[in-house]
Amino acid sequence: MISPDVVQAAIIALLKADAPLVASLAADPARIKEADWRGTDFEYPAVRVDITDMRPTGNGNCSEQRQGVTGSIIVYSKVDSSAEAAALLGLVQNAIQQKHLVGAGMSSQVMRPIETHFPYRDNDIWRGEVVFATTVFEV
Repeated sequence: MISPDVVQAAIIALLKADAPLVASLAADPARIKEADWRGTDFEYPAVRVDITDMRPTGNGNCSEQRQGVTGSIIVYSKVDSSAEAAALLGLVQNAIQQKHLVGAGMSSQVMRPIETHFPYRDNDIWRGEVVFATTVFEV
């Protein structure tokens, strides 16, 4: 089976390779991290990747080689308007739409944004998310 950290790393690499998205993050690809990052200070705007579900698909031997994956790519902004967070959501959608993941021993079918949650404000921080789905398989 494919480990969730491998899938998460592949999604982060895909996002970091998207020039328009990185440019909108003060040209700092380090602002794209896993959702539970506990390292350096949090800088805004930021993008976080959260894998919420991975489950085997198919039956028989194939079920261990293919996994359905769903998750969220969350954007954060600290400016006064929701405009920056909304623009980031559009860039995230474009970065993943119809793209394939490639990682250590895995690949994927195309990624699909299946839902976008418009930014809302909580404690002076705008937060929005793109919910995605894909299927990963061993290579």
